[in-house]
Parts: sequence; structure tokens; C-alpha cells
Amino acid sequence: MYQHVLVAVDGSACARQALDEAIRLASACHAHLEILHVIDYTFLQYETGYGVRTDLVPELLEFGHSLLSDAAAAAEKAALRHSESLIDNVLSLGDVAGQVLKHVDACGADVVVVGTHGRHGLKRVLLGSVAETLARSSPVPVLLVREPATHHGAAMSSTDGGDTTRTDQTEASQ
Repeated sequence: MYQHVLVAVDGSACARQALDEAIRLASACHAHLEILHVIDYTFLQYETGYGVRTDLVPELLEFGHSLLSDAAAAAEKAALRHSESLIDNVLSLGDVAGQVLKHVDACGADVVVVGTHGRHGLKRVLLGSVAETLARSSPVPVLLVREPATHHGAAMSSTDGGDTTRTDQTEASQ
């Protein structure tokens, strides 16, 4: 039974799905839920080509705090013990997965829940995959939650009775 569920959120639709799944998991296990946001400075570096645009840092911090506040409200609504953590490490440019992995070690989480956009091919190569890196490198189990079908185009299948059902949206990886 899990005691400390860590969920990483970034404001995307699949991260919201991951939060919902983490809330269900923490509720079922009577576990502590920790909500984590890592500020990703990657796009700021590429925008100028000369380093991070420090004028945008306050906006990123505000976004991170707002995101955590909204996620905490969802955890409170579910009556969960929870905490929020914000990682703001400008030196980790683009290494969101590495920051999450360091936090897993530091906080003692025994499962990580994270959304996955389901990118593949060239998009995955160019944009990377935090979820894939976590699944491959995490010392604890990782629950990957796929992006909602309306955004990801999940496969739809028809049963013999003509009902349409969505394929699995979550997959566990250890």
C-alpha cells in the first residue's frame, strides 16, 4: 500500500488527468499526496539564444504557485492530506525529469504519477519526454496517465452492441 503519492503537474490537460488519478490513488491508499511543479526554463533559453530571460521569471513563479494552489484545492475537496512543492532551479535548464527524480529521492515518495502527452517520432525526439525518462529511471513505480482522448486522439473501438468505448487511458510502469 502506498504511503506517499507524488504527482507532477505542469498545467496541461494530461497533467490534470494525472492529478485526478493521483487523488484517487491517494484516497484509496489513505496516503499523503504531494503535488509538485518544476519550472522549466528551456523555452526561455531558446527564445533569446543568449540565456534565460529573467524578466519572465516572476510570471513563471506566479504560474507555478497558481497551479499548485488550484491542485491543492482539488486535494482539499477530496479531504486528502497533501502538500505542494515548487522547484525553481534555473541551472537545470530542460531537465525537468532529473529535478523530479531528485525530489523523489529527497521526499520519500513511493509512487510517482505523471501525465504523458503520448508524443512519438520526431516530436518526442525534439521535445523529449519527461514521462518516459521518469518511467525508465525512477527508483519507485511510475503511473503514466495519458492525455484525454479529446486532445490526444485516443483510439475508439466499437463493441458488438454498437457502443463506443475509449481504450485504456492509464498504464503503469515500474
